Amino acid sequence: MCGRYLLKALSAEIIQHFELVDGLEYFDEHGYRFDREVFPGEPILAINKHHIPEDLWWTIRDRTFDGKVTNAINARSETITKVSMFRDAFKNDRVLIPATAIYEWQLRANGSKARYEIAFDTPLFALAGIARDCEIKGETRRSTAILTTTPNDVFREIHNTKQRQAVVIRIEDYDRWLDPKTPFEELRPMLQPLPNEVTHAKEVAEPPKLRSEVAATPTDDSSPDEVDHPEQPSLLF
Repeated sequence: MCGRYLLKALSAEIIQHFELVDGLEYFDEHGYRFDREVFPGEPILAINKHHIPEDLWWTIRDRTFDGKVTNAINARSETITKVSMFRDAFKNDRVLIPATAIYEWQLRANGSKARYEIAFDTPLFALAGIARDCEIKGETRRSTAILTTTPNDVFREIHNTKQRQAVVIRIEDYDRWLDPKTPFEELRPMLQPLPNEVTHAKEVAEPPKLRSEVAATPTDDSSPDEVDHPEQPSLLF
């Protein structure tokens, strides 16, 4: 799963990497923090199908098959085309979410948790996301969830309770990922984990400035709102 990630890149680097339309206008209007650990339940930078940057609320909220309201920050890629909460967004409104590292937690034998920062061969990469309108805090907002997939060996050893990892889209696949006309058979290979050899992990401490926020924000292994597949709970883990 993906419950927190890092975006530590200059706005000019993001504009160049993603070949953004109206990139300068977005950063001038919204402002930008160079070194930001990103949490669910807040606006995050995403690139939409028009190659335009926008702010999306990182939580999709909807009713499940049994009528219960569910919040989801992740969507399981294996069943993305079958879940009403995500299906239309995956078909028509895929997005790229810029990141420079992903945070995951490893459960140790003594019951403690170790935090790892995981990056790839490129200093800036894109998480696979979907976007749709949701009712959030009494207003309609464009919202997003990050897709997850089966883990490679690096993620499997670290994220040893959930055995999931975020989907990362290769730079050569950006255009096809964003294009609503791309058939699912071409999208399917993009949903596989990147190879072990391009995945790099290191253990890191919680930043002191974030500890008060972290205390009030459960990690992805403990929050009941961070679900992969709200319609079939047996598939969550």
